[in-house]
Amino acid sequence: MKFKIKKGRHYSSFSLNRFLMFVRSKMSGTARFSYDCLKPVPITGWNKLTGMSSWMIHKNSGRLVWRAKDGKILISAYVYKDGIRNEMLITSVLPDRYYKYSVEYINGFYKFTFNGTTVLMVAGKLGKIKFRCFPYFGGKSTAPEDLFIQI
Repeated sequence: MKFKIKKGRHYSSFSLNRFLMFVRSKMSGTARFSYDCLKPVPITGWNKLTGMSSWMIHKNSGRLVWRAKDGKILISAYVYKDGIRNEMLITSVLPDRYYKYSVEYINGFYKFTFNGTTVLMVAGKLGKIKFRCFPYFGGKSTAPEDLFIQI
């Protein structure tokens, strides 16, 4: 699915795949960023690509996140465990290419894989119902341009 985050917004545009809001313990696919995602803006936070969460996203969740830096897209793992956030850099990639990813919840750990590189991080309890996280720009910052992300 192709997601559009409009200039000045946080959330990606509505699409029918938003009805696919529940996930199992593993999700995988491919990701592609448009060149617009490289727009040089001083953003210190992370933009969310995808992941899974409990019903309280800032308490227990695991997400693949990104931000532009020096002409590349940095990819990190981003976990909230019992309300405490931790990050771990995975890799950097170029726009307009397809990259395989997966996010898996296994016995209290998240296993994040992006473009063949894997990291493990301690996770909080998610329970039986897990929610899919959709693309989201920034925390405080909004999208500087119309951005397109395909996952």
